[in-house]
Amino acid sequence: MKRKQFIKSILGTTLLLSMDGISTIANAITLQNAKNANKSDEIASFGTVHLNNTSIEKAITFWTKVIGMKLRSQSNSVAEFGTENKTLVVVHQTAKSAFKEGYSGLYHFAIHLATKQELAKAIYRLQQNKYSFSPIDHTMTQSLYLTDYDNVMVELALETPERFKRVITEGGLFMEDTDGTVRGASAPLDTEEILKCLAEKDLSKIISDDAKIGHIHFYAKDVNENNNFYKQLGFKQSNYFPNYKFADLGAGSSYTHRIAMNSWHGNNKPLAPSTNAGLKHYHIVFKSKEQLLKSIKAIDNVQEKEGNYWATDPTGVEIFLSNN
Repeated sequence: MKRKQFIKSILGTTLLLSMDGISTIANAITLQNAKNANKSDEIASFGTVHLNNTSIEKAITFWTKVIGMKLRSQSNSVAEFGTENKTLVVVHQTAKSAFKEGYSGLYHFAIHLATKQELAKAIYRLQQNKYSFSPIDHTMTQSLYLTDYDNVMVELALETPERFKRVITEGGLFMEDTDGTVRGASAPLDTEEILKCLAEKDLSKIISDDAKIGHIHFYAKDVNENNNFYKQLGFKQSNYFPNYKFADLGAGSSYTHRIAMNSWHGNNKPLAPSTNAGLKHYHIVFKSKEQLLKSIKAIDNVQEKEGNYWATDPTGVEIFLSNN
């Protein structure tokens, strides 16, 4: 699945696209049983995402003006962006070219916003900047998809698992909301309805401190191997569809799409070279020291560097593992 095709066709209801950002048939029962679960039950969360980009100057424009983050620090080749009190994205000016198709590695990652008001402000900001984006209602999430100047895909999302009731498969793939509304699995998001919640038009104010890295979606070299790896780390299976080259996993709450993977770009494709814009590495933060130690004992490729734990998934993506 080409990334440009994704942007163009995301308004459709094809099975492959519907799997991103939503829960499908396999985990509908899980969601019903997990209504009382909350994020405090999750075994892990995400720290910073580190990106290879071609230009610090362009990164600053994108992450501050377009996304609304704070520039927290800057050097000649590295810049950190986030909320007032935490860093979410670190950009390294190490890439020689933009993101390229045909490789394994990052598909996209998502900044999860805390409230509908924050999502409304994100829509307003993109509109005011005349920046192209695709607004999608997955029922489980309300999402805005866009790409940075290096064609790295970013999702801005609001988690809404409380809206999800069930999947309907008669005549296509549809999601039923808890109020009885039925929509396509990747339906257009009603941005005008969201904008009714807009409480603040001052774009000099940065995104809320509650914003976080909410999920990461990979192009996997082999979906089965990647899926097993993240299960060994302790993540909980949500959907697993080998026939459709897709799987995703949760961390223990009713929102079950924390790590996702596909091989829509082809099987056994090599990891994207570091000279291409994309993912450098990312950080998994386990809830406790005990969970961290349990997880690193479950995999066989952990390295300890200066007291820190590092691993690579079967695709070759580098992961920093910690409990703080």
